[in-house]
Amino acid sequence: MGNNMVRIDLMKLIKYVLKRIWLPILCGIIGFGGYYYHVAYRMPDTYTASGTMYVYNSNPNLINYQYFSYSDVNSALALVDVYTIVVRSNKVMDVVAERLSGDYPGIQPAYIAGTLSMSAVAETGVVSVRSVTGDPKLSADICNAVMDVAPSEIIRVVGAGNIEVIDYAMVPIAPDYRPAKRRGMLGALAGMVLGGGVLLLLFLMNRKVTDEKELTESYTPPILSSIHRSKKDQPDPKSFMLTDKSSMEKSESYAKLRMNLLYSLVGKESHSVEITSAISGEGKSTVAANLAISCALGGKKVLLVDSDMRRACQRDIFDYEKTAKGLSEILIGDCTWQEVVRKGSVDRLDLLPAGAFPPNPAELLASSVMQNLLKELENAYDLVILDMPPINIVTDPLVLSQNVAGCIYVIRQNFSDHRDIRKALIESEMTGMNVMGFVFYGEKVNQGSYYNRRYYKQYYSKYDYRRNMAEAVKRQQEKKEIH
Repeated sequence: MGNNMVRIDLMKLIKYVLKRIWLPILCGIIGFGGYYYHVAYRMPDTYTASGTMYVYNSNPNLINYQYFSYSDVNSALALVDVYTIVVRSNKVMDVVAERLSGDYPGIQPAYIAGTLSMSAVAETGVVSVRSVTGDPKLSADICNAVMDVAPSEIIRVVGAGNIEVIDYAMVPIAPDYRPAKRRGMLGALAGMVLGGGVLLLLFLMNRKVTDEKELTESYTPPILSSIHRSKKDQPDPKSFMLTDKSSMEKSESYAKLRMNLLYSLVGKESHSVEITSAISGEGKSTVAANLAISCALGGKKVLLVDSDMRRACQRDIFDYEKTAKGLSEILIGDCTWQEVVRKGSVDRLDLLPAGAFPPNPAELLASSVMQNLLKELENAYDLVILDMPPINIVTDPLVLSQNVAGCIYVIRQNFSDHRDIRKALIESEMTGMNVMGFVFYGEKVNQGSYYNRRYYKQYYSKYDYRRNMAEAVKRQQEKKEIH
């Protein structure tokens, strides 16, 4: 029935990201601007002072004659890491802090250690000692104090090698260079990565049905028809009705649904069909009304029953009074169906209103009165279409599972949730409800590589008899005016 495996469609992910590419771009712009502003204007200036020392592990008298081996250099390089640890030790930092305390009262050894760094220069025995602070003189003083104190302490602790100061640190005259643009680009990259990560997370968390392919790959019931839903900011229920002025694409979509439904009913004892959905707002009432109209236009005698006694919708579509008696009054014995049935918007279509809201709709639908009513209606009509409440909200559609030919689920694009669909299908299976198929209802219906929207507009419109008839009448009128 359903496939719970989580699979990522790479092409769908790419399309999802491309449609929302503005988010990573926006995050990149914000990241660039924020990081650039922080580096250029918010970060305090820093000053770096540096001095150099020479570390050697051979006879110092031979160095002036450039007589030393590579093993001596390698040994000196190996000692650099050790020297760095010794220099940052508490003992050395305490001595340096004591020396600087006269000019900088309260300076802490931990702060001094945090400003220091040491490294070998170009893989030689020359060691660069650097101090970075917000005060140029302090940076130079720290660096020089370390170079004065560290050598003797290093030699005492390590017991190997020798150290000589080459250059003491000078007070820097300009603050350190801050690559604001480069840091801004890093911020932009981080922002775009963050935006892309958010899109990926939203894609993985999205459980909405986006296209027909998801239904065919995830569930067993077939798609009976894909119907285009018009976008409207404040939709009027009557504006969704199928009329002679509806587009050819819409008419043919309902004609396909009608054909597949009637084919599914061949050989079945019952010809009552429920139109329902997993949750509210998926368009089941609209689909039920237009399917009834299409079947009536196709020559069938159809009865559309507004079986959603809790929240009747057909009265808004067909514009009849809200106080009209209907199904609820029939089931409590207040009237007969012949007394309350009314004509629809087209020939061979009748409507049975929902009636007043009863306190026990599910019990009324499960009663023997409802079973007998369905039999009478099936004897009087070729097709009985029941507009039922959502299956995950109430049990009304399930109580009739043994008295109807089956049900059709309306799936609204980018609205219906896979979790709700699976739950509804499980409940249908448990009660023995025959799920005849899905109706995919959405703003962007994929008609395939050939039967697409352009095809309908440029080619299939040639077969629109309504347009051809109007053009023929217009030509006849022009001829009469000429004569």
